[in-house]
Amino acid sequence: MSPDLRRIIAVEAHRRRCGRYPLRVHSLGTGETYDIATADGGFRDVTTGLVARFDGRQIVLSDGRGPIDLTLTDDIRFEGAVGGEPFTGRAGGGASVTLYEIGGDENYFQFALGTEADGI
Repeated sequence: MSPDLRRIIAVEAHRRRCGRYPLRVHSLGTGETYDIATADGGFRDVTTGLVARFDGRQIVLSDGRGPIDLTLTDDIRFEGAVGGEPFTGRAGGGASVTLYEIGGDENYFQFALGTEADGI
């Protein structure tokens, strides 16, 4: 799964848990920081220009990739798939999201997310 799709999933999982979009996403693995802006029916990844909108349980992307299925499964866990690639993760509504890619090697990616309430 590409880094921009992982970022999109982290942002939406965070929004579904805490009810608001982050303004900034920091990849703890790469040290890169990305800005997020609200868009009609979703949000825009400022770095890539990719717009993500929501149609029920799915995330629909402006570039035609996807859709991304995303389901909250309990208090902190979520699961889904994009392009046949399954993933799981944890997002409790706090300041971080962890995304796990499922496959031959289980890879995980951690993100710190900041909102307006965090003063960023």
